[in-house]
Amino acid sequence: MKFRRILMIVPALLFSACAAPAIPPPVVTEIPTEQISSTTQPTQAPVQAEPLPTNESSPALTMTTYTDDSAGFSLEYPAHWYLESSALMHAEESFGYSVSMATWDILNPPTPSGKGQNGIPDGGTKIDVAVTKQAMTLEEALAQQEQNESGSPILAREDVTLANGLPAVILDFEGPFGPIRTLITVLNGNVIYVSGYGNLEPFEAIALSLRAK
Repeated sequence: MKFRRILMIVPALLFSACAAPAIPPPVVTEIPTEQISSTTQPTQAPVQAEPLPTNESSPALTMTTYTDDSAGFSLEYPAHWYLESSALMHAEESFGYSVSMATWDILNPPTPSGKGQNGIPDGGTKIDVAVTKQAMTLEEALAQQEQNESGSPILAREDVTLANGLPAVILDFEGPFGPIRTLITVLNGNVIYVSGYGNLEPFEAIALSLRAK
């Protein structure tokens, strides 16, 4: 199946790596989001630190838990990353919203030292977690994305199974500023998108930890 680029929900261009989309949320440069005041300070999810299993060649990362009470899911991300979750204040009344986690302070980004991925520092990673409140199956969500205009070719599709047998799909494609990886799943009547930009090495440890709350 050929997939086309999805526009993603993000809080009012929270960082320069985004492009405001229409629905359904994106798999390209950004995910759809409600307009959120840029004056809100970054917040951290409650820390429930636990070591991330790794192979012998890489040191263990300390992970913390991000929980979305509105959509009913949790996932793990590195505890030393920054979390921008101001969109959760309007999650209940919003059709779609997203939060971001990154290796740098998203609201106070460093001065670019060179060409990055649309504002992402060299070697940095940004993960957007977007929710669209639309009851559909996973295949319907993927088919809906096929109907969107897209100029970025899908390089790969991988069907995966998350905790408790929750099916999901990971798409790899070439975005305008570099590779992008997005996990898509459907839970509690919501379509959930986890999209990674920049250094994608931590992506699977974060995306595959997604589970029902």
